[in-house]
Amino acid sequence: MGCRLAAASFAALLVCAAAARAAPTPTQLYHALLEPPAAGSLPPALKGADTKAATLSKGSKSHHAIGAVEIGNSAAIVGLLVFPTHALALADLKAYPPDKGPNTIVSRTPAGLPRPAYIMAARGNGYEAAYAVFVVGNVVVDAWTYGQKGTSSQLRSIVERNARWANAHVASVISGSG
Repeated sequence: MGCRLAAASFAALLVCAAAARAAPTPTQLYHALLEPPAAGSLPPALKGADTKAATLSKGSKSHHAIGAVEIGNSAAIVGLLVFPTHALALADLKAYPPDKGPNTIVSRTPAGLPRPAYIMAARGNGYEAAYAVFVVGNVVVDAWTYGQKGTSSQLRSIVERNARWANAHVASVISGSG
């Protein structure tokens, strides 16, 4: 009898442990992403960044977005747009192609990012901007930075580093290790 009770208790512990590691619901994920990341984990361009809720656009609302999170400072921003499913996140990315307006795609295969992923550049009024956009799970990630004309290679390096950090950050929050 004692062995059966021990086996049943062990099985219950395994079920509880598996449940504790289950992926968060979209709402839980959104709230977890609103928690500021450890300052020491941030890439240099995001040092001193604030984490806050951002307003959802009409388009993202129409794709059933749960919420938006902004991690940023005056020089760089990482935006996280949480959807109920991966398919809805991809639909939102496809509905707003990254090569519209002043944006020019400079890479469709940036290293260290899930596919589809885009690195874009834009120029105007003496400034340049670099963007990275991709989907991790059910989150659309948009990393952005800007600088003076002639800094495009430096900006691209910064935005790619920020995007790789965001990819790892979101993945760790989804897996429950972040």
